Amino acid sequence: MKTLTNRALTLALLSPAFLSLGCVPPDEEGAVEENEELGLSSINGLSSINGLSSLNGLSSINGLSSLNGLSSINGLTSVNGMISTDAGRTTVSYIVRCALPAGRKITRTVSGKNYTFSGQIGVAPEWETGACGNDCQQHVSACVLAHVNSSGKNIDIYLDGDHPNLGWGRSSNHPYQEGSFFGNIFTSPPQAYYCNGKDFNIGLVPGRLGASAGTIIKNKQTGSGSYCMNQCTAADIPHQGDGYKACSGWNHVVTVWRNFDVNSDYKVCNRRTGKCLDVSAASTNEGANIIQWDYTGGSNQLWKITQTSPGKYKFMNKKSGKVMDISGGFANNGAPLVQWNWNGGANQQWAFTPTGDGYYKFGPASAPGSALEIPNGTGTQGAKVQQWSYFNGDYQQWNIVPAN
Repeated sequence: MKTLTNRALTLALLSPAFLSLGCVPPDEEGAVEENEELGLSSINGLSSINGLSSLNGLSSINGLSSLNGLSSINGLTSVNGMISTDAGRTTVSYIVRCALPAGRKITRTVSGKNYTFSGQIGVAPEWETGACGNDCQQHVSACVLAHVNSSGKNIDIYLDGDHPNLGWGRSSNHPYQEGSFFGNIFTSPPQAYYCNGKDFNIGLVPGRLGASAGTIIKNKQTGSGSYCMNQCTAADIPHQGDGYKACSGWNHVVTVWRNFDVNSDYKVCNRRTGKCLDVSAASTNEGANIIQWDYTGGSNQLWKITQTSPGKYKFMNKKSGKVMDISGGFANNGAPLVQWNWNGGANQQWAFTPTGDGYYKFGPASAPGSALEIPNGTGTQGAKVQQWSYFNGDYQQWNIVPAN
């Protein structure tokens, strides 16, 4: 039996409006799931006045010192700097959450009001009472950078890395390797980097790598070198497929895994025609055809994507509440794509094969040789979508991205 001692963490990126914290039972292979209390939307306090773009980065002039313990007045001062603003407190909440273990708290008073910052992950427990040296700074930096989400949406992610309080591991609920994060945000100027994971353009979520919103953290390399596999050293056996232990000279790296976000709306658009999946006439009836149409952002063109089991997903239309379905469950060529009430049938569950350049072969999980296509690749508005044997045609390939 395989025994792991890792504490790889499933984390959620929340907007600052979220103020609840909850823990759930352990995930598979010893991983721990949790919900983050706050979220870094567009990096918040790590930019402009309070952080990364300031002349002193996260140095003591901003009220945060790596030379003193966080629990000391000189380590996190309430007199000036970061915790005097909402954005700064958001940043500090993530720094403390990354640095200190669960159960440890730092409380400061600003203008007569108490603010408490709670630990959770614990990649720098020594910083509570003592200095945070170079290794400590790299651990905290990688952890904080991994949480940056320019959309501020609540997005579940799964982290692993070399620190024992993080650990190596994988989760079937987060199958796509988004990217890895590393650097030192405590230097001046701050050094904040990422590289693209092998799946960075799969399972896109708002505000994260590969999404149109992008990120203000810099990719360490460009072109083919932008992939982590080309600039990083894999973890030691048997965890070489989990993440990376070093990237571009940085020795403490956090790798992020994700899935499609169940709370986001997605659009599904054809590679050749550029038109998107649309329920004909915005119908809410069972059996209504799914067609292609120019994207308008209408609710009949928006889809919620939910994993039903590893590698299988259902697509539910936002307007009708019905799901994509191959009519009658037929596996033959030309069977039309319709909407139907969810019944868990094999013809309602979908699988993807990435093309490697941002598109997918997209078809019924029960018929891996088939794919959805636009008949003969026609650009006609309203053309019905059908199932057909896959032959790598561009009109059999689809882009699945968060709706804008």
